Amino acid sequence: MPRSELTANQLKVVEMPSNKHCMVLGTAGSGKTQVLIHRAAFLAKGSNIPPQCFRILVFTDVIKEYLRSGVKSLGLTEEAITTFDDWCRLFYENHIAKVLPRIYVNLRVDFERIRSEVFRVLKRNKILQNTLEFALVDDGQDFTLEVYNILRLAARHITVFADFQQKIVENGTSEISILEALKLEKSEKMLSGTYRNAPYVVDLASCFIADEGLRCEYSNQIFAEQKVREQPLCYIAPSFAKEMDLLSETVQMRQSLNERIGIIVPTDRLVHGLTKELKERGVEVEKVIKEDAQNVFHEPYDFVNYIPKITTFHMAKGLTFDSVFLPQLIEKSFSWAQGEARQRMLFMGLVRAAHWVYLSTVKGSEFREIDILRAAKEQGRLLVV
Repeated sequence: MPRSELTANQLKVVEMPSNKHCMVLGTAGSGKTQVLIHRAAFLAKGSNIPPQCFRILVFTDVIKEYLRSGVKSLGLTEEAITTFDDWCRLFYENHIAKVLPRIYVNLRVDFERIRSEVFRVLKRNKILQNTLEFALVDDGQDFTLEVYNILRLAARHITVFADFQQKIVENGTSEISILEALKLEKSEKMLSGTYRNAPYVVDLASCFIADEGLRCEYSNQIFAEQKVREQPLCYIAPSFAKEMDLLSETVQMRQSLNERIGIIVPTDRLVHGLTKELKERGVEVEKVIKEDAQNVFHEPYDFVNYIPKITTFHMAKGLTFDSVFLPQLIEKSFSWAQGEARQRMLFMGLVRAAHWVYLSTVKGSEFREIDILRAAKEQGRLLVV
């Protein structure tokens, strides 16, 4: 989004002074990531800060690639956007050791040990402190407290963007903990307004906000237009095969409308399994997954093409699609998630959709949140077939 299309409130956040750390809260669809990118450009250009002296820290490699495809127009380099673990890895290689520690069982890089060593070295060596002029953190609610303790030593200025309604990582940090780590009394700014999601999507997503006050507040901040009056749809299939049949047919139908499609599921196993099921029905999808056990990276994802992307809730954070499909809403798929974290995860998945949402489950195996969907049907927020 060009700077000229930012709202007055968004511009205020972009141009906040950098003489102290700050945390910016914002609802889903309020433009947090857009504002974060513009703030990086504003701070870098305003103080003539070279690319190697600042970082935009994101939660996954997927959102890193997603954002890298669109930052050149603001004068930012692709290297400015990275995950926190990637930044720690480079710091470790440059200042601690060239050989990375690995987990013996599966040969994955031991990022937990790397973070611990980076923190230890930063505390001990003041010359290495404040090597970053600023660090901007996206989805700050899902980073651990250790991240903020390290960044406080590594960067002169930190801006954290967060939405605790979208917190889906169990060991993520609370608002109070982030404020204490950054030595702040309160969050500085609040980005309000839902500009990305159509009203029908917001209406359904709001059903998964447990707190009534927060639910009403979120529902009253819709600024996007409902271009096509098309309600979200939930299909309760008589069998898994029938669920896959209608899923493939509906994906193909949305493809014919030149929509960018996201299929979001709870586990990697379902990513692989549903990819196979869809392929057997003539639908090609692109798996958006983590690196493998040997840390071999995939080819960069093409988020410009119209090939449907299938990924997990975890990896979908920060992405946006025209239509979002949430299949296999059965209890077995969610047995690993508990409490309100499940509702926050579903909320986060729903608000990846700009225009339309499709949900599906199998009769007799529905996840326990089916009661929320049935209530949404009675309230006219969802079609159930």
